[in-house]
Amino acid sequence: MAESTTTHSTNNNLSIPSVMKAAQQSGFGEIRDVLTLDENVIVPRQLSSKQILVRVCAAAINPVDWKILEGKLSLVTRYSFPHTPGTDVAGVVVAIGSGVKRLQVGDKVYGDLGIHGGSYAEYVRGPESLFTLKPNNLTMEEAAAVPLACDTSYQALFKKISPPIGRGSKILICGGSTATGLYAIQLAKAIGAYVTATCSQRNFSLMEKLGYTITQTSIEMNNDQNQLHVIDYTEKDFGEELKDQNYDIVYDCVGGEQQWISAQKILKRGGQFITIVGDDTSSIISLKTLIVMGSSIVNRKFCSIFGSAHHDYIRHVLYENFQDLDDIRTKFIETNKVKPLIDTVFDWRKDGVDALYSLYEKSKSGKAQGKLILKIADEE
Repeated sequence: MAESTTTHSTNNNLSIPSVMKAAQQSGFGEIRDVLTLDENVIVPRQLSSKQILVRVCAAAINPVDWKILEGKLSLVTRYSFPHTPGTDVAGVVVAIGSGVKRLQVGDKVYGDLGIHGGSYAEYVRGPESLFTLKPNNLTMEEAAAVPLACDTSYQALFKKISPPIGRGSKILICGGSTATGLYAIQLAKAIGAYVTATCSQRNFSLMEKLGYTITQTSIEMNNDQNQLHVIDYTEKDFGEELKDQNYDIVYDCVGGEQQWISAQKILKRGGQFITIVGDDTSSIISLKTLIVMGSSIVNRKFCSIFGSAHHDYIRHVLYENFQDLDDIRTKFIETNKVKPLIDTVFDWRKDGVDALYSLYEKSKSGKAQGKLILKIADEE
């Protein structure tokens, strides 16, 4: 039987309530049909030995969140309803299980809850292994913008490929204006890599908001942390523009077969192509898409091994890991080398369920200029 613990408050004058406000998903479907805001959800105060209870201050949305809600990932997700969605979270630890070792009551934390969700609530319970101390130079809203997107790129560039990216590496990032792409640019620049990114000219301003000076001339490309070489993919194909320039890595945050085709023209012999999307850009995971995904990986791996250029094809899927978030915090964020870019903060205390609807709908529109955040409570 799982061991439980008595709840502990962050303040001796306050106790953890028995009910809370939380988003409730009644099933799979359209956002406004299946998502409500319930103010009488039971707070999960009983903890197993390695679980913690967090008072949520802020949460973020990722494309995976609305895809899960609409049932487009139902083949790989199994929920009992009602279900509280939400992956990225930042808040304060208010109770811990008897086996919790790293964290303590009062710690300010951030984490990625994965497909299990739960962050769109005033309190969330989860294993200690999904949380770690939040960066001390970020607000709760900024911290919530980090986990899934930044860790996806961190793992891809530093853990998944071999050798990992390093000083002097040449990398092209497809989809530089996506959340994962923006973090990848900063991570690569922070260690002294030569970086090229693709995006539409409309989104060049996102890179400029991060402090980069944009150049569209490849001859000017260098590993100056303040300069960024960008290609407008609506005007030029990066494969033709950078042909035979011997890139070490192409990191694909967009998907589609064309990224792989173009990448082979610019990668050096033995260069690495890593994608977080794959060939099929459909938002629905079905048996067919899994078969297509599997066959494309097999085909690419065959080409990697037996092709004349030996370009390595790698498909990356995030695995939640607090140690990575610790590394991101200490090596990149608290040293001011990486920062989140936020588009809008929605506050459900002011706008109620409309804050949830706006959060999902703007994410789904693809028009956000940075991360979208749900503010749930003040830090103190």
